[in-house]
Amino acid sequence: MPKINIACFTVLFFLFSCSTKAQTENSINTEAHSTDKGSVFLNTNKADCINLPFGYSDISKRITLDSILSAIQDENKLKEINALQFEKPIKKDLILLPEEYHVFLPFSKNVNEKYDRIKIASDFLCYGDYSLYFMAVYNTTRYADPFIEKMYLISTKNGKLTDMKRIYLNHQGEMGFANYTLFNIDKNYIISLQDYELTEGPFKLKPLQKYQILPSGKFTRYYDHDGPYKDNEEQGMVKNHHKEGKWTEYKPNGFIDLQKYPEFTDPYTYLEAEYKNGLPTGTWKFYKLLQKYNEETGEPLLNTRKKGPLISTEIYREGVLEKQEFH
Repeated sequence: MPKINIACFTVLFFLFSCSTKAQTENSINTEAHSTDKGSVFLNTNKADCINLPFGYSDISKRITLDSILSAIQDENKLKEINALQFEKPIKKDLILLPEEYHVFLPFSKNVNEKYDRIKIASDFLCYGDYSLYFMAVYNTTRYADPFIEKMYLISTKNGKLTDMKRIYLNHQGEMGFANYTLFNIDKNYIISLQDYELTEGPFKLKPLQKYQILPSGKFTRYYDHDGPYKDNEEQGMVKNHHKEGKWTEYKPNGFIDLQKYPEFTDPYTYLEAEYKNGLPTGTWKFYKLLQKYNEETGEPLLNTRKKGPLISTEIYREGVLEKQEFH
């Protein structure tokens, strides 16, 4: 895992680990969310529920740079996404966008000023008692014609936010660098996400990841097969297609203050986690991940990885973060 473009790697873990109790308990009124500055109206008309599958159905077959770029630039697919009717704007002073790749709910009056077009789609997914809304963040800072840079799927029930997941990314960086995420949602509500990265090194195709919407309305990783699982990022047991029991994960930790810990060359951690039915439970322990890097490519040397000093602990109950403590 290279040390460059760390923010791109952090999104899945950071959004997942930061689904705090405050986020879960705060509500978004399904008719309107009002503040002094404006309102956000969410559609509840079941006639506007979209049919599945939806998205880029062939992302598992797009493994070359040309095929990826053709998908990103596919006008028909972009029209299909925009046909979700992103008509309900969210004013930038109603939502917190603390950094480049993350969006947090509930809404806040603080916002990164570089974003000024955020919209909720009228069309949405119906999933039992849950309504899943698409939220688009438009890039308006470097281009004359705004386009959707990020898209999130927001799970709600009875007007209360349950969870959210970024499912689409078209981030154009400096010097030709770019990060992309394409998605597909199949008829069983399994969400497939494929990440791509263009840096000064070779084009990188990241492993396809799948997520499932639980009966609780939360998003969790989905695995095709049960039993022991291991890759370069994590290892543990899969039961009923979800993480179960003890897992070891090599993850970025967005809470690490690199100025406070100058001895850290990056924010990656050695995580000892525990899951029940796919959701975090018990005490998670974050240690500094000690690893060496290839001097030419910046890639980590996996056989050098080992557990360093304890950084922080997090206590979860039924997937909700209840306490965080730094050491």
